[in-house]
Amino acid sequence: MTSAAGEAADQPSLAVAFVAPLIYAISAFVCLYPLAEKDVALTAAAAALLGAALASLVARTRVRTMALGVLALLGVGSSVLAHRLALDSAPLAAALGPSTALLVGNLGALGLASLCFALGLRTLALRRRIFSLLEVVFVGLSFAQLVVAHRFGAINRPFELSASIIAQGGDPTSALLLIGACAAVLIVTLLLHERSLWRSLLHLSLALALLLFVITSTRLLGIPEPPAGASGLGLRPDDKPGKQDQDQQGQHRKQSSHSDNERLDFRDNYDNQSRQVPLAVVVLHDDYSPPTGLYYFRQTAFSQYNGKRLVSATEAGVDTDVAPSFVTHKTSLGEVPNRQGDRVELDTTVALLAEHTRPFALESAESIEPLQNPDAGRFRRVYRVTSSALATRLPDLLGRELGSPAWSEAVRAHYLQAPQDPRYAKLAQEIVAGIRDNVRDDRVARALAVSLWLSREGTYSLRSGHSHADDPTADFLFGDRTGYCVHFAHAAVYLLRTLGIPARVGAGYVVDEAARQGGSSILITGANSHAWPEFYVEGVGWVVSDVSPAHSLDPPPPPPDPDLQHLLGEMARGIKPLPQSEDRPLVPLLHAVRKLRDALLRGSLAALLLGTCWLYLVKLWRKLAPVFSRRALPRVVYRAELDRLSEVALHRRFGETREDFARRIAETSPSFSRLTERHLASAFGAAGAFDAEELRQLRGAVAGEVRARVSWWRRWLGALAPWSWIRSR
Repeated sequence: MTSAAGEAADQPSLAVAFVAPLIYAISAFVCLYPLAEKDVALTAAAAALLGAALASLVARTRVRTMALGVLALLGVGSSVLAHRLALDSAPLAAALGPSTALLVGNLGALGLASLCFALGLRTLALRRRIFSLLEVVFVGLSFAQLVVAHRFGAINRPFELSASIIAQGGDPTSALLLIGACAAVLIVTLLLHERSLWRSLLHLSLALALLLFVITSTRLLGIPEPPAGASGLGLRPDDKPGKQDQDQQGQHRKQSSHSDNERLDFRDNYDNQSRQVPLAVVVLHDDYSPPTGLYYFRQTAFSQYNGKRLVSATEAGVDTDVAPSFVTHKTSLGEVPNRQGDRVELDTTVALLAEHTRPFALESAESIEPLQNPDAGRFRRVYRVTSSALATRLPDLLGRELGSPAWSEAVRAHYLQAPQDPRYAKLAQEIVAGIRDNVRDDRVARALAVSLWLSREGTYSLRSGHSHADDPTADFLFGDRTGYCVHFAHAAVYLLRTLGIPARVGAGYVVDEAARQGGSSILITGANSHAWPEFYVEGVGWVVSDVSPAHSLDPPPPPPDPDLQHLLGEMARGIKPLPQSEDRPLVPLLHAVRKLRDALLRGSLAALLLGTCWLYLVKLWRKLAPVFSRRALPRVVYRAELDRLSEVALHRRFGETREDFARRIAETSPSFSRLTERHLASAFGAAGAFDAEELRQLRGAVAGEVRARVSWWRRWLGALAPWSWIRSR
């Protein structure tokens, strides 16, 4: 039977043994701080400190490792049971009062649970190194749950952390980076298992230097950009086409000079993992309620039929109401028709949180003007848009003519080009046949009927499968009619064009009016990306006639966080999100932290520079010492050749004798064995009894053998490394 001592792993370094209990205490406090009273969190931290400290003693006992793990789990379970019993105890509540009884129960239960957990986990980690991974998980989860509410770009959460920082004019992201850096330092410290205290300190210093560089350079590099919306609508520069579409993509590139962002992608069974990530915030300058109850922010339009799908137009004179790129000065996009007062002029400010291929605007935009960015660390671009927004209900457009009299025949034909598949025309006539007789010939009524029919007959789902077909839209429309916005928009436009109605697909973002919640800010996330059909009404311009499927296999997107929406709106205006009070306790702390950060950065760079110079000087001296030495020549020659071998990663191991080391590397340098013998003979023999010429010849022989058997690039890398001589012994 093996003893418990036989199960134990190598003892950790002194630094780890001293710091580990403190790490447990910090992690326990961080884990419970958002969940319990401060007194309870402090008690649990103290208990975890005690448990981790006692673990070094328990690990040396003869109790089996498995038994220790079971006992720790039983202790944690017992504390949970005791907590429930204490909460259900009427005599305890009567004696201490309900609030005091609750506090006492939490203190006792969480304190005991922390003690048992820390004692058990730390003991297991000391016995077997594999359990150190559980320690890492514990520390990582403790810090992760503290900031988990900050995910998806919610800079206003967690409230306990963010509110006071924002109130003082700071950015919570800096605090989160600091928390992450602290967690990383604690994890690195736990993983230090070197026997040597100095090696542990060296590793920790390198980790701290790296983390310091990340923290201090993050502001210079900017806040990390939210991940792509992956909508396939060409809205973001990093939107990529699906795998199923790569064959067609190659063919498309041969036929057109469009980039991937100039076309819509039909994708199969994909999941948008970034639906809740904020991409932009729009601030309305005046109150505006859209007649459809939805705000449509158009970024691009797809009107040119390429034989399979609609892509961005390459012909002149079409889709001129879409900005081709971001502007550097106020730019007019053209006057939007408003013959009968169907539109209202509205100004908006758009602040982008992520890069886009071009600006988007509330339909229909008349001009775009760049603005000064009020927060360059948060927003990528800020610009002002003047839109002529539709204020008339779609049924009120009945009786209007479609198309523009200013269009040429080529432009009109451009907006009427559709697939030659006769099934489109047949289905379009069937839809029109269902319209009431008195409006059946009205082309606006026909356009609305197409959208209503698709809404009634279609099913929305991201898990569709039509991209493999030669015509994905036909596969969708004449198949199961299950798809997402790209399928519905294409189907509607093809049916409208078959009926002689000029139409195109618009793409951008759509937001429900209810998401405003009475404010003037509109938060746009990846879930709002959308494509929709549009048709042109004379005297009104492009009108959105969206399809809203009555059946959906996917859950609706979550509503925006109202606090975050308001906060980002205030930031876009350049206003401090919270009023500045006279009592601002964080201001001195923030200034002190900035000064400390700058001092640490300068000191670290200076220390790094001085340390590197010192290492190079020592290395150079050890190489040149044989030239100047007389009495200690055997020792300095032997040391210089040890440094040469160390440069090519040949080191003497712990516990290995010099003779054994020489025999082990004899294949690389046979002459090093004789040099070792001469060094030992001089060290243990009579002083001065050595042949200087022989030593120099042996040195040259070792150098030649290393050059012959080790690649030049390894030798050069070793020669350039200032620390290579440290491992020579």
